[in-house]
Amino acid sequence: MKAASRNNYIVFIILGLVFLLFHATRVDAAPPEIKTISVVMDDNYPPYSFRNSQGDLQGITIDQWKLFEEKTGIKVTITGMTWNKAYTSMMQGDFDVIDTISYNADRAKIFDYSKAYATIDIPIFFQKNISGITDVNSLKGFTVAAKKGDNSINVLHKNGITNIEEYDTTEAVIQAAKDQKSVIFVLGKPAALYYLYKLGIQDNFNYSGSPLYTSQFFRAIKKGHSGFMPAINNGFALISESEYQAIDKKWFGFTSIPFYDAPMFRIIIIMGAAVFLVALLLFIWNRTLQRVVKQKTNELLNSLSERKQIEAEIRDLNAELESRVLERTAQLEELNSELEESNALLEEEILKRENVEEEIRALNEDLEDKIKIRTSELDALNTVLERHNTLLRESQRVALLGSYATDLITRNWECSPALHEILGIDATYPHTKEGWMEIVHPDWRAPLSNYFLQVTKVHQRFDFEYRIIRINDREERWVHELGKVEFDQTDNRVRLIGMIQDVTDRKRTEEKIVHLSFHDQLTGLYNRRFFEEELKRLDVARNYPLTLVMADVNGLKLINDSFGHATGDTLLKNVAEVLRKGCRRDEIIARLGGDEFVILLPNTDAAETEQILKRIQALAVHERVGSIEISISFGYEIKRYETEDILELFKKAEDYMYKRKLFEGPSMRGKTIQTIINTLHEKNKREEQHSHRVSALCQSMGEALGLPEGEVQELKSVGLLHDIGKIAIDEKILNKPGKLTNDEWGEIKRHPEIGYRILSTVNGMAEMAEYVLAHHERWDGTGYPKGLKGENLPLQPRIIAIADAYDAMTSSRSYREALPDEVAIAELQKNAGIQFDPELVKIFVDNVVNISSPT
Repeated sequence: MKAASRNNYIVFIILGLVFLLFHATRVDAAPPEIKTISVVMDDNYPPYSFRNSQGDLQGITIDQWKLFEEKTGIKVTITGMTWNKAYTSMMQGDFDVIDTISYNADRAKIFDYSKAYATIDIPIFFQKNISGITDVNSLKGFTVAAKKGDNSINVLHKNGITNIEEYDTTEAVIQAAKDQKSVIFVLGKPAALYYLYKLGIQDNFNYSGSPLYTSQFFRAIKKGHSGFMPAINNGFALISESEYQAIDKKWFGFTSIPFYDAPMFRIIIIMGAAVFLVALLLFIWNRTLQRVVKQKTNELLNSLSERKQIEAEIRDLNAELESRVLERTAQLEELNSELEESNALLEEEILKRENVEEEIRALNEDLEDKIKIRTSELDALNTVLERHNTLLRESQRVALLGSYATDLITRNWECSPALHEILGIDATYPHTKEGWMEIVHPDWRAPLSNYFLQVTKVHQRFDFEYRIIRINDREERWVHELGKVEFDQTDNRVRLIGMIQDVTDRKRTEEKIVHLSFHDQLTGLYNRRFFEEELKRLDVARNYPLTLVMADVNGLKLINDSFGHATGDTLLKNVAEVLRKGCRRDEIIARLGGDEFVILLPNTDAAETEQILKRIQALAVHERVGSIEISISFGYEIKRYETEDILELFKKAEDYMYKRKLFEGPSMRGKTIQTIINTLHEKNKREEQHSHRVSALCQSMGEALGLPEGEVQELKSVGLLHDIGKIAIDEKILNKPGKLTNDEWGEIKRHPEIGYRILSTVNGMAEMAEYVLAHHERWDGTGYPKGLKGENLPLQPRIIAIADAYDAMTSSRSYREALPDEVAIAELQKNAGIQFDPELVKIFVDNVVNISSPT
C-alpha cells in the first residue's frame, strides 16, 4: 500500500514538471488587434538611440522598431527627447510605450515590462588625476554628475551619495566633464564612451573596474494598458536571431547576443534540468526519510542528557550562591565595625582642629598689633625717604639736567653734580660770576646778560637757550636754562635758583631738519622747495641775464628695472657730483624729483651757458656706474627783461630739454640694453650660450614656416633677448645646482615681466617686449604670467617656448647632463597640445631638429 502511494506521488511530480515545461515554452496568445503604437525614448543614448548630424533618430532600438513594423504591420511612431522629458511625457499618458527604460522597484509599481533586450554596465567615470575611485563608497565627499531622471541617481541615493549634479542628456554630462565643471560622473558605459571619444577627451578619464551596478533595457507600458504587451513581445519574437545580430553588428561591429541567450539553448537547459530534478527528487525522498528518523532519535536522547546536566548545574549554583551570601554578610558586619571606629577617631580630630584654630586666632590678633606698631615706624621713615626721593625724581625726569642756586649779593653759586658734568667742571672750579662767564660762549655773553636784566626788571621767570664752551674738553654745547629770581621785602634781587639742561642733540636735530627741508636726501643738492624760493629771490634785474637749465637723466627707469633701484640711486648721486663739478660755486643746482635736475645761472648769457654744459658733458663721459654710461639731456632758456614770465621761461627750457631727450634717449636705451645683455652673460656664461642657440633655433623655425625675412630676423632677435629679464634675478638663484625653493621659483618666474618692462622702453621693441612677456605661456592656458591659451598666444612666443625647452633639455645643466635628441623630441611630442602648439612641434621636429641632426 505504501509503495503504491509513493508511486502515485512520483507520477504527480512528473506531471507537474511536464506542465511547467509546457508553460515555459508555450507561445503567448495573440493580443487584441493593435494598428498603431506611439513610442517615446531617450534620444541621447548611443548606440541604442541618438541623433545623427541631420537631427534624425538612429541606433539599435530604432532599427529593431523598424523591423517590428515590417514584421507586424503595426504603424510605429517614434519620438525622441531628453530622458527626463520622455519619462514625464509617458507618465502623463502622451505615449503608449516607453523604450530605453531600466528596471527599479518604484517603476515596477507603475509599468509592466517587456523582456530585457540589452544588458548595460554603469561604471564610475573619473579624471585620471583622481586616485582611489573604486566603488560607490569612494565617492563620498565628491560631487557626482548624472543624467536627470536616470536610475543611477536612485542607486547613488541608496548608497548615501547625495551631492549630485544633474544634466538633461548624456552628452551634456560629458560636455561638463570636458569643461572641467565635473570630474566624476555615472553613466551607461556605451553612451559615455561614445561621447568621450566624440569630444576627444577619452584619454582624460578612467572608469571603475567594477560597475556601480548593471542595468537592462526594457520596453514598458503603463499598468492598465496590458493589451499592448502581448503585441510587443510577440512582434519582437518574430525578429530572428540573425536579424538581431545584424543590427548589433551594424552598431557595435560584432554580434552582441551570446550563445546563452539563444532560445534553443534555453529549451535544452530546461529539459535537462527537468530530468535531473526528477532523479534528484527520488533520491532525496529516500535519503530524507532515513535521516529524519535517525535525527529525531538522537535529538530525544540529547535532550534528556542536557536536561540532567542543567539540573545538576542549577543545584551547584544554588549551593555556591548560599555560600557567597553568608560570606558577604560577614564582610559587611566587619566593615560596619571599622566604620564606627573611624567615626570616633574623626570626632577626636575635629576637636583637636578647633583647638588649633583658636590658638591661631589669638596669634593673629597679637600679630596685627605688632604690624600696626611697625607700620607707624615705617610711615615715619617713608616721610624722610620721600623728601630725598623728590629731588631724585625731579632730577631723573629729564636727561642731562642739573640744578643750581646763585647768591646775587655775593655773586657766588653752587650746583648739583649733574650740572658739573654738563659744564665740564668739578668742585674745585671757581663758582663765581667770572667763572660762570668763562663757561658762556663769547658770542652769547652779552645776550645772556641783557636777558637777565630784562626778566628781573619785570619779575619774569628765567627761560633762555644759549651756547657754552665746556671747560674740560672745550666742546661747544647748547643749554636751556630755566630759573627764578627771588626778591627781598625791599624788592632787591637776592637769589637766582633754577635748572640747566643740555639740549645739544635737540638743536642739532632741528638744524638737520632745517637742512633736509631744503636739500635732497639722496644727492645732497637743493630740493624743489629751496629752488622755488631761490627762483623768486634771484628773479630781479641785477641778476639778468638769468639762465634756467633743465637736465634729465636718460634711461633711469630702464636701469632701475634692470639693475635695481640701488644702482639707479648711485647713478643719480654720480650725476649730482658731475653737475657740482661742472658748475661754479655760487650757482644753484637742485633736484626737482626723479631724474630731473635744474640749474640757476645768474648773470650768465648763452655763450657761458654752452661752455658750462660742454664742461658737464665732458665730465659725464668719464663717469660710469659699473658698465653703465651717464647720459644727460639739457635744455635752457634765458631771462633778460623783467616783463618776461620766469615760469613761462621755465616751461620753455623744459620743452627744449624733452626735444633733446627724444634724440638722445633712444641711443642711451639701446646702449643700456646691450649693457644689460653683456652683464647677464658675464654673470652666467651658460645663459649666453643658451640665448644664442635659442636664437638660431628660432631663425630656423621661421625659415621652415616660410616667414618673411624681416619677421625671421625679428624672431632671431627676440630669441636672443628672451631671457633678458634674468638680469634682475639674484645670481645665486640662477646658478643654484640643487632644486629651487617655492620662493626662489617665484623669483625666477618674474623674469618675463622684467624683460617686458626693459624692452618696452625702447622704441621699435614694443612687439618683441610682448613676445618676451609671453614666452612661458602654455598651449593649455596654465602658463604664466597671463595664462594665455591656444591661438590667443602670438606665433613668436609659441616658437620660442619650443626652442627654449628643446635647448634646455639637450644642454648640460648644473644638476644634470644633456639629454639625447630622441628623448627631447619625445618630451616635446608628449607635451604637444598641452604645453606646446601641436602643429609647431611637428614642424620643429620634422624641419628643424631632424634636418640639423640627421640620423
